[in-house]
Amino acid sequence: MSSLAKRRGGRPDSALLVCLTLAAAFAGTRAADAQVPSAAGAPVRVADFASELGAVLSLDPLLGTVSLTRDGDRAAFKPGSPWHLLGDRPVRLTPSSSGPGGPLLDGTTAAYLSAWFEERSTERLSRFRVAAVLIDPGHGGKDPGAVGEYGSGKDKRKILEKDLALATALQVRDALVERFPDRRIMLSREADTYPSLEERVEMANAVELRPNEAIIYVSIHANASFNRNASGFEVWYLNPDYRRTLVESGTPGVDDEIAPIVNVMMEEEYTTESVLLARSIVERLERNIGASSRNRGIRAEEWFVVRNARMPSVLVEMGFVTNEAEARLLADPAHLRSISDAVYNGIVDFIDYFENRKGTSAP
Repeated sequence: MSSLAKRRGGRPDSALLVCLTLAAAFAGTRAADAQVPSAAGAPVRVADFASELGAVLSLDPLLGTVSLTRDGDRAAFKPGSPWHLLGDRPVRLTPSSSGPGGPLLDGTTAAYLSAWFEERSTERLSRFRVAAVLIDPGHGGKDPGAVGEYGSGKDKRKILEKDLALATALQVRDALVERFPDRRIMLSREADTYPSLEERVEMANAVELRPNEAIIYVSIHANASFNRNASGFEVWYLNPDYRRTLVESGTPGVDDEIAPIVNVMMEEEYTTESVLLARSIVERLERNIGASSRNRGIRAEEWFVVRNARMPSVLVEMGFVTNEAEARLLADPAHLRSISDAVYNGIVDFIDYFENRKGTSAP
């Protein structure tokens, strides 16, 4: 297990059985939560109910539990028990039973569960949320990016920016998927291929979002300079003076006279959030590799990917491959892991801040 996985941890599946077994203990202190439908209804097969609800059905033969999951929300129960776990809240409902086609839900219980899932969906629409992250490892394929060397003679080694960027991006992606299994975590490339700059940005801009959902763009690179002594890490964001067309004329729901005002407001918001994202990543890099690599801070520039991504976006430069000492560091898997760990944690810090600043928390 990676150091990231160890640190983040997680709730074991067996905790579900514990919660269901001990749910009755909450009966006295949480009586207000125990809403029991009064009207009877025809039983419904759990499999059919899950299909109509658009939920994922999970049956655990070892624990004897049934789970229904939709958009990160989970309802769980054990056939024959009146206690149902809705999220982390135990509720006493009419027990489910067993049938020839699998577990059967009482009709009134099914109606209650359906209403709960709909309520959760409505609540989610009102919450601000980073629903997607696109990690863009720079260069690739025919484009090696910056090339560096370290060592001498037969021990001389070459290091390519495209390889460093991909290795780091894969580690960041895997960590984010583990941390946010209900969100879209994407890579612009997963192997030694070369998507064009336009294709990378379009991949992010084409992501469909619900109301109050956002996406962020993180491009990962290694640096180079004619000055062989140049070293350190930095994170770039779009120059605040640059103006993108974020809302096109003729956009449904936006009057053409209002579009320029909306553009300015969105640009200011994206700039603020890009600066916060850049700062979060730099602070984490400082913690992880500041003792061995110079902190060059956050900087503004009009790089293609950050100026064309219609969202908060940053470009991470993890170090200079043209500096022999730093190239040697970047070739060390442990150092590269520290960088990916920092980028991951910087993104998580930003997401936590973004969602709490908007008056919400992640589901």
